[in-house]
Amino acid sequence: MNIKSLLLGSAAALAVVSGAQAADAVVAAEPEPMEYVRVCDAYGTGFFYIPGTETCLKVGGLLRFEKNYAKADNSAAAYEWHTRARIQIEAKNDSEWGTVYSWIRLQGDSYNNTADGAAGGNQTRWWYYFGIGGLEFGRFDAPGTRFQGYGGRTDWGGYYGNDHDQQYVSYTFNYDNFSAFVAIENDLYNGGNYAPNSQVDLYEINSKGKTVAVYGVNGREYMPNVSAGVKGAFGDYEVGAFVGYDESIESFNVRKWVRGDIGMFGFTLMGLYSDDARNEYFNYDGFSGILGLSAKVTDTVTVAKDIQWWDDDSWRVIGNVNWEVASGFSVLLEASYGDGKQVGDKVKTGMLRFQRSF
Repeated sequence: MNIKSLLLGSAAALAVVSGAQAADAVVAAEPEPMEYVRVCDAYGTGFFYIPGTETCLKVGGLLRFEKNYAKADNSAAAYEWHTRARIQIEAKNDSEWGTVYSWIRLQGDSYNNTADGAAGGNQTRWWYYFGIGGLEFGRFDAPGTRFQGYGGRTDWGGYYGNDHDQQYVSYTFNYDNFSAFVAIENDLYNGGNYAPNSQVDLYEINSKGKTVAVYGVNGREYMPNVSAGVKGAFGDYEVGAFVGYDESIESFNVRKWVRGDIGMFGFTLMGLYSDDARNEYFNYDGFSGILGLSAKVTDTVTVAKDIQWWDDDSWRVIGNVNWEVASGFSVLLEASYGDGKQVGDKVKTGMLRFQRSF
């Protein structure tokens, strides 16, 4: 065998071996592209896209500790510990009919270590609403209360209604600097405040001499309460009006307000009227007014005061100081004093709150 034949044979053998090894080689798959969470800035801060969708999600909540004090004239003082945990989730996406949105809140409260289910004890509650465009369905604070921006400037904010925690359907219309809403609200409590099997309605005469259905007994199963409102923004000021009709007692509540925020100062002036003390929207037969004032004295400290007066000469004044210690952590000190039938006999209250928000 000559040198040429030996070289050719060796090359052929190497080719066979190399081919066999190539057939058994493991080829690594290309890595799947990773989809990172993207910030969604279409609906404000805190939203991010749910991976693989065009829906934006926001998660938030708070933890709270409070020490409360209350004392009326000729009665013992009451001291209470209160803690709260809250988490809420909001989701939004666009559609040809407007924004599709939903909101869920889970909240737990504990009062003085009282056992779950006991009166004034631990409470766990859900609230929620959802909608598309201006149409909304839910169970939360009534649309009118939210539409007016709640009450005054303090945490208490004044006594302006009893229409919280309602099942409702509402429609809100926005145009330029103006908005309006109309809502129907379920007026039943724990399944009923009417007598569905009674053939004879029960009535009484209210303080105005008007014959009305007895609240908690009569009412119409198929008829909800109705409310509506309108407001407009004019530079630093907002002006609005609200009307609510409690069908169970055929009673109206009217509210009007002016609100302003000018630089470091703010004010709220609200007038309220109801023609029956059992009106769900405002439990008072007559007129009441709220004046709220606030000032941001530093970048982290805000002071506020609310004064409310009723036309039976009841009154209450409340003031607070709120300190934003750090981003997401605040301390609130609030105290009040009031007198009269709507408040109690020379009632003093105080509250110290520590809160973590996110």
